[in-house]
Parts: sequence; C-alpha cells; structure tokens
Amino acid sequence: MSTESFEWARRQWPGLASLALAVVLVAVEAAAVSIGSTGQWTAATVLAWSVISLTIVSFLGGLAAVILRRGRRWGAAGMVVSVAANPLVLVWLFRALGNS
Repeated sequence: MSTESFEWARRQWPGLASLALAVVLVAVEAAAVSIGSTGQWTAATVLAWSVISLTIVSFLGGLAAVILRRGRRWGAAGMVVSVAANPLVLVWLFRALGNS
C-alpha cells in the first residue's frame, strides 16, 4: 500500500468508525428484539439500553467527524443510521404512525 492510502484512512477513520458502530448496533437491536420475543426480557432490556447509549455515542462520533472534516460523508451516514436505529426514536415513530 502506498502512503497516500494510509493518509486517506487516517483522515477518514472517525466517520468510518461512527458508521460501522451504527451498523453493528442495528444488528444488536435486531438481536434484542429476537431475544425479547422469546420472553427473555432482562437480556433484551439490557441490550436495548446498551443500543440506546451506544447510538448516542455513534451519533456524537459522526458529528465530530463532520465538524472536524474527518470522514464527513461517513460521519453523516453514521449519524443518520444512529438516529434511525435508536429504540427510543423507533418507539416514538411507531406511536406516531399508530395514531394516524
């Protein structure tokens, strides 16, 4: 690899990390829903609260990437996925759709 590709990776890593964390959290949230549907409420609740906390971390990481210009597009995508994956946002959205 050339030093140019290392420089690109060094500049882009905050945004990429934000997006990667957000995508992993989508999978964890799906696992929490699956576990909750089997009746294991404690484990599902712990996973859900973890996802809530970590989506905030992912969002702030994406925001930092956008502000610092370190992977702006990746960071912006991470912010969008973080908001969409947050269980509190999903509950609010489903409640709003249910009332319409």
